[in-house]
Amino acid sequence: MNLEKQTPIDKQNPPIWLKVLVIFLVGLGIFFRFSHLGQKAIWYDEAFTSLAISGHTVAEVQQEVLNEGIIPVAALDKYQHLNPDRGVNDTVRYLITSDPQHPPLYYTVVRLWAQVFGDSAAGVRSLSAVISLLIFPSVYWLCLELFESTVVGWVAIALMAVSPLQIFLAQDARQYGLWMVTILVCSAALLRTLRRESFLNWAIYALTLTVGLYTHLFTALVAMAHGIYVASQQRFRFNKTLANYLLATTVGLFIFLPWIFVFITHINTAKQLTSHLSLYKLDNPFDLIAILLTQITRIFFDINFSSYTPLVNKSLWEIDHIYYSVIAGIFSLVLILYILYFIGKERLNRFSLFLIILGAVPSICLLLPDMIVGGTRSTIFRYQLPLYLTLQIAVAYVLSVYIFSQKHWQQKIWQCLMVGFLLAGLVSDVMFFKADTWWLQIGNQYPLATAKYINKFENTLLLSSSQISNIGSLLILNHLLNSKINLLIVQDDHLPLFPKEASNIFLFDSDMTNSQNLLTRFKKDKTYSLRLIDEPLTELWQVEKKS
Repeated sequence: MNLEKQTPIDKQNPPIWLKVLVIFLVGLGIFFRFSHLGQKAIWYDEAFTSLAISGHTVAEVQQEVLNEGIIPVAALDKYQHLNPDRGVNDTVRYLITSDPQHPPLYYTVVRLWAQVFGDSAAGVRSLSAVISLLIFPSVYWLCLELFESTVVGWVAIALMAVSPLQIFLAQDARQYGLWMVTILVCSAALLRTLRRESFLNWAIYALTLTVGLYTHLFTALVAMAHGIYVASQQRFRFNKTLANYLLATTVGLFIFLPWIFVFITHINTAKQLTSHLSLYKLDNPFDLIAILLTQITRIFFDINFSSYTPLVNKSLWEIDHIYYSVIAGIFSLVLILYILYFIGKERLNRFSLFLIILGAVPSICLLLPDMIVGGTRSTIFRYQLPLYLTLQIAVAYVLSVYIFSQKHWQQKIWQCLMVGFLLAGLVSDVMFFKADTWWLQIGNQYPLATAKYINKFENTLLLSSSQISNIGSLLILNHLLNSKINLLIVQDDHLPLFPKEASNIFLFDSDMTNSQNLLTRFKKDKTYSLRLIDEPLTELWQVEKKS
């Protein structure tokens, strides 16, 4: 049965009820995007965003805290706020020396944004909230290019408006919301160019690709997917269209060449900062697929159950709510299989092929290395955004076909399913609205619990090391700890002598990947005794000198 003949959604105008529903949901989506922007604690990645806009580098933080000896934790505050003596060029310098795997577009924009709207958590996050509104016209444009259907565009906007994934990234001071917009716009620009080839359209595609590359390096995987699609449409024969595509892509890469040189020059820094992604290897490669399937559900329904996170949990089975994870995985598997079945009934037209390639190629490029050599790159939720976006668009298309089916019973069933998707998103948004932290904010519950415990005491000294993971945790704690608490960064070559006035001494060490980390050295030293604080999620030790 040909579904396009059954339901010619490309020829339908959206009914009034759909327009009213979408406008209402967009209104709710805007509310959830902009409400409580400062409520959730700064998390690890956001702390480094604030460090970037301060214009200081990680090396400067490490050097100062090592040289100064005992300092109040509030001394770290200057690394989380704008410095009038440092500008956008210093933000770029931070990225070059301390974070070269992150291109500079978002960080330069957020630096300028903070100068106008403030450098508080709410001020910095408000840029992501504004960028998130661009999702609506971007997905609408892509749906028009894919399906020539305004109906699919409206349904896709409805799903995006209440998607918990979209809401989270709208309140996250990182570049991933902007990356989603560039993926959608770049893809729509390519399809438009293939439909109406001209110098101007190819130039626009090259420009959107460049913007995507300067937003996130994994845009290269999106470009790879685009290339495979274009080549397939030309039956893998070199012709004018393929030549134009290669030229436009080359232009985009050429404009991005300065940052390619930066990345290559500082590749050792990038490897060190991302080394944790290759440290863990799951015994069964099918576990990676199970994790991926579980996480797919979260783009539609997410009530903050914890997730398998290799940075926090050391075993796949250390998952809270395991039954929820199993059900979520089964739901995602059924969803993907049905979408493929639906596409198969349509005989795989070129638009369906585009969605499959755009979603599958970046995901497979992450999954295969994990399966072959080990690692957890494919489990990082934000790396899979191309897959999640294509799934949302595919679901919007399937819903659009069936909710306007000529068969009344199909209409009713799929209208109920659409309501179910929307309600699931709204329930998730309410949970996010009320939460103090979210599962995607990896490990943030540990600094929160640690700060809550330490703030009970007077004359407190907190010990840590200058490893990059600890610097990130200390920048988070700077927002949470009592300003009277003192901090001492312990050097690698010796353990410190403690001041007599420090009656409560605690050790916080999140550098669990180093066999010679601070915690291990304290345990080996017979001068001190360590007591693990028996509080949930603190990972905190009390240090006492033996008599």
